[in-house]
Amino acid sequence: MAPLSLDLRERIVSAYEAGGVSFAAVGRRFAVSGKVVSKLVRQKHELGTLEPQVHKRGRKPAVRGEKKEQLLRHLEEHPDATVVERIEALGLACTEKTGWQTLRKLGWRFKKSPHAPASKIDRT
Repeated sequence: MAPLSLDLRERIVSAYEAGGVSFAAVGRRFAVSGKVVSKLVRQKHELGTLEPQVHKRGRKPAVRGEKKEQLLRHLEEHPDATVVERIEALGLACTEKTGWQTLRKLGWRFKKSPHAPASKIDRT
């Protein structure tokens, strides 16, 4: 369904702000629901605009712009740091799993350190 035109949005909000009527009454007048009227009035007060809002769906990248550059520098300077240490050092607001996924998207792969102690399990 296409968004309401800006002109119609402005007329709806103006009719409500003229006073003395409910959301439902204004909605009936313009053939929209009372919830739509409520949403438009709230949007105008909170955002200051009646333009249709584009909602971005899906996962959001954990790092962008400057934080991405900082992460790449941190990877070069501290190759043995754990994902949790990187998140804390850069002050990222993401989970450990998101940190791992971000590093994989940047092309970084991690294997166990060759300096780890030998396994106690006999595999012969």
